[in-house]
Amino acid sequence: MGNTRETYFRFYPIGFRSIIMNELLTPKIFTLTGLVRDNIFKDKKVLDVGCGKRKLSGAMGIDIIKDAQVDIIHDLAVFPWPVKSGSFDVIFLNSVLEHVPDVLATMGELHRIAKQGARIIIKVPYFRSVDAFADPSHYHFFAASSMDFFIEGTEFRHYGYVPFHFKKLGFWYGWPHVSRNPLKQLLKIFVHRFPNFYDQYLSILFPVECIFWELEVVK
Repeated sequence: MGNTRETYFRFYPIGFRSIIMNELLTPKIFTLTGLVRDNIFKDKKVLDVGCGKRKLSGAMGIDIIKDAQVDIIHDLAVFPWPVKSGSFDVIFLNSVLEHVPDVLATMGELHRIAKQGARIIIKVPYFRSVDAFADPSHYHFFAASSMDFFIEGTEFRHYGYVPFHFKKLGFWYGWPHVSRNPLKQLLKIFVHRFPNFYDQYLSILFPVECIFWELEVVK
């Protein structure tokens, strides 16, 4: 398929495509072989929210469980979290947001503890995925537009549920890499081009397991 990275992102505007291909953290964290094992963040301050026993390398971890990898033991449903405002350059949520009772309050807390321009990396089960419903501790289900309520310039931002906002840098249906299967790759290109059609219709036949966002904090 030639340059596969270029093929994958060829439907995005040129400027946005440049951000995706050169600067996004999500494909570097979620590698082709799984979660990155090395510390890729250099001098950045990183928080792994709900880290459990699989904390991201180079990050501090916050969770309710007592484990050697958890640096801050705290119930994520209780606000504010014991973290100073404007503390982190990167905040990572790997299959966590579906477990919190209040998504609006949680997004507000992420905005508070992040620095201006910080990255928020979010992975959740897709709402049509079996994984979304199999776990009885899941409170919420997510589609492509779920974060649009927090993103300036989207059709849902005018609802004004929250006083803060983010900028969307990246969104992915499924693993954030080019598929080695040409047919699957063509499907990925199509669904990223027509997300509303996919969410409403095509995903009934071909549901992905998870979706990802990379957001930038705006203050």
